[in-house]
Order: sequence, then structure tokens, then C-alpha cells
Amino acid sequence: MLTDATTEAPPIVEMEGVYKAFGEAVVLDGFSLAVQAAEKLAIIGPSGSGKSTILRILMTLEGVDRGAVVVDGIPLFGDGRSDADERAKRVRSRVGMVFQQFNLFPHMSVLDNVTFAPRHVSKVPRAEAETSARELLEQVGLSDKAHEYPARLSGGQRQRVAIARALAMRPKIMLLDEVTSALDPELVGEVLGVLRHLARETRMTMLIVTHEMRFAREVADRVAFIDGGRVVEAGPPSRVLEDPAEARTRRFLERVLEA
Repeated sequence: MLTDATTEAPPIVEMEGVYKAFGEAVVLDGFSLAVQAAEKLAIIGPSGSGKSTILRILMTLEGVDRGAVVVDGIPLFGDGRSDADERAKRVRSRVGMVFQQFNLFPHMSVLDNVTFAPRHVSKVPRAEAETSARELLEQVGLSDKAHEYPARLSGGQRQRVAIARALAMRPKIMLLDEVTSALDPELVGEVLGVLRHLARETRMTMLIVTHEMRFAREVADRVAFIDGGRVVEAGPPSRVLEDPAEARTRRFLERVLEA
């Protein structure tokens, strides 16, 4: 067990000593991170620092070369057990992920996109899945788009559908990977508004990879600055973003502000 026995509650997400390389490119180098249940963690850092890889590992879309990963009490790697596929399925039933590029099914309506996983993975009856999907679409401001197809939606609308689709599986943990980076600037606000509501009104654990520093300051309980495949600095947004202790963090934030 990774967690200290004196800890009141074990983290819902824990990565310890994770090493991950793609060929000769080392992406995570002894990476360690713990996230408590219901915590909202913003992950910031330069391109290529391993931020997206962290989320893909937690979603079981990538493996690790070394190290231990535990998600909601389920160990994913490094313990020698042979039921890795079954554990990955259990994790995916508890974790939702929203990607940069939406990844909607273009041949399905908005309603069918949102109901697909509950119906085919969780075996929820169609009527029940559709009722839930319509409620989620109303929550993200798209109740009038249920029968539209992705190609007829704006980028911001497609991303809000992707958020509703992830929520349809009722995840305990939500992973958000630069969800505004593919949007035109005028569409960013509508997506961030939905995420602000989720952060404030739900008990979901959220790991948010973002380059929106103001958004991170508003919604996160904690900010982690990642560079060189490791956590350089982590703490409350007011400290990390406004008075960072590490020179690498300061340089990064200065470059972001200049941009």
C-alpha cells in the first residue's frame, strides 16, 4: 500500500515513482502525485512535460515502464497480478475523460453520443439513458441540440457535448486534458463556465490540465507545476501562481504572462 497508515483517508489517485518513455524520450521520470477524493487539481507546465501522459495513464490508455498507480483503490501496474484487463475496466467505469479534440462519433446525433457508453458499457436501458442524457445536455446548455450531429455544432458546443458524454457514466474522477486549447478564443468562456459549475457544485475529483491560469486560480484547490517529468512545485493556487517558491515555476509563469 502506497499511503501512509497515519493518513486519515487514502488518496483516490496515487502515482508513485512512475517512469514512462516513448522510445528514447523520457516523459515521466520518477513521477509521484497523490490526489484526495473531491479535490480539484490543476496541472500546469510547458509542452512536453508529461501532463497529458499523466491523464492517459490514469484512464488506462497508456501503461507505465516502472512505478505504481492506484485509482480508487485499484492498483493498475507493477504488482505482478494477471487481471490487468479486468482492473482497467473497473477503473474506466469510475473515471471520465474529456480530450482536446472532442472525439465525438460524427455519424451519431448528440443524444446518441451521450447515451452510447451507458447503454453499451453499463447496459442502461435506452429510455433511462436518454432521460439522463437530456438532463446532462440541459446542464451544459445544449438541451435544444439533442438531435443535431457534431458537424453542425460549434467547437464550444462539441466540447460541451463531450463533457456531457463523460458525465453520463457518473464518474467519481474527471480528467480534463486542455479542453479549451482547440477552441477559438470567443468559445473558450462557454466551456470554462460549464467546468466552473462542475467544480463548485459537485463532489467529483477533477484533474485539470490547463493553460488557463485565471481558470486554475478560480476553481482549483491545488495547483501542480510539472516539468521534466516530475512535480516541481504544488500547493494552493494563490501561492503557486502568485508567489512560486521554485525558479522554474516563476520562469514558466513569466512566459505564460508574456504570451
